[in-house]
Amino acid sequence: MPQNVESIYDEYIAKLKQAIPNVDPNFIHRIMYLERKLANEDVSEPDVSAIIEYKSGVDVDMKVNGLREKYSLEVEHGDQQNTLHVASRMKIGKIREIAFDRDIVKITGKSDAGLGE
Repeated sequence: MPQNVESIYDEYIAKLKQAIPNVDPNFIHRIMYLERKLANEDVSEPDVSAIIEYKSGVDVDMKVNGLREKYSLEVEHGDQQNTLHVASRMKIGKIREIAFDRDIVKITGKSDAGLGE
């Protein structure tokens, strides 16, 4: 008996959570969708705006510098303590690499094609 669409989606989201546990799975899905949509465009990386939440007590100023230097991201302090807002064109591989930082509680955000649509 075939699965219904909702159970397939729930399983997919659960697998995304397992793959990158501290990143919002809907955010991951959106970036991957756009990567495929933009594959044949001149600019193939989605435009990403993310909020990174760090554990309490983490030196976020040090994290700002690290994200700017290592990933060439635009980085600003977020509205809440221990959060940073990052923006850049990037694919899921870069988000995944950033998420390896054990000081990160979660990453959420939004993404679009950035083609003036």
